[in-house]
Amino acid sequence: MASGGMKSASREFLAAVLTALAGVTILVTLLAHYANHVLVNPASFSRQAVSVVHTGPVESLIADSVTDRLVKDVGDETSVQPMVEDAVSEALRNGEITAEIRAAAKSLQSELVSGTASTLKLTLPDVGPATASRIESRSPELADALTHVATIAVLDVPIPSTAADAVHDVASVGRDSSLLLVLSVALVILALLISEDRGRTLLWLGLGTFMSGLLAAVVYLVGHRLVVNEFSAEDARTAAGTVWSVYLGGLETSGFVLAGVGAVIMTAAALI
Repeated sequence: MASGGMKSASREFLAAVLTALAGVTILVTLLAHYANHVLVNPASFSRQAVSVVHTGPVESLIADSVTDRLVKDVGDETSVQPMVEDAVSEALRNGEITAEIRAAAKSLQSELVSGTASTLKLTLPDVGPATASRIESRSPELADALTHVATIAVLDVPIPSTAADAVHDVASVGRDSSLLLVLSVALVILALLISEDRGRTLLWLGLGTFMSGLLAAVVYLVGHRLVVNEFSAEDARTAAGTVWSVYLGGLETSGFVLAGVGAVIMTAAALI
């Protein structure tokens, strides 16, 4: 009789361990899946970069940066600044430099995934000619000067080696998101099979799923605050927040959806 009780207690303990592992694995799986989607996939990464550039705060920041550089290269003639600024803004809005942004993003993505990125850089090699074509009819001399403007770096932020290694590790985990999903499902099934009180185990699995979803949302919100606080200038803070939202905004939504699934599971378990 005592032996049977010990066996039952061992099964419940093992089920509890598997349930806890399942909760942790579900959270890691969600983060890995999102990392795979936005970081490991070059097409998705570059597509998000284009979306970032065409958001108001970032587009404005890039337009100001490019305008200042173009005006400086043609002789710091402040009289031409409004004309150049309008041409740059129009080129950005009409997507004339989208291919450049996409190519630069793919190059950055490759460096981030490999862990070799030392700077967060976005360069536009042909923005001068793209701007010149919009000014030529009004000022041929200015347009000619703009066609000779060299590559412009609109973003050049150093990346600490620890951050580069962390991004590389996240990308590595992201590649294994499918395996992690299989592992999560296996742990859930094993916990339910081993447990003698499946209703209680299901309740804990629901709680673990609920907490995993909330933690994913917290990761997004805390990360957003940390990234934005790295910048002192208001326009840079706004742009940084926009970049974070475009790339990782779905993580917050996914986290709340997962938390909702966990709540449903807990309700079902309570009814059982």
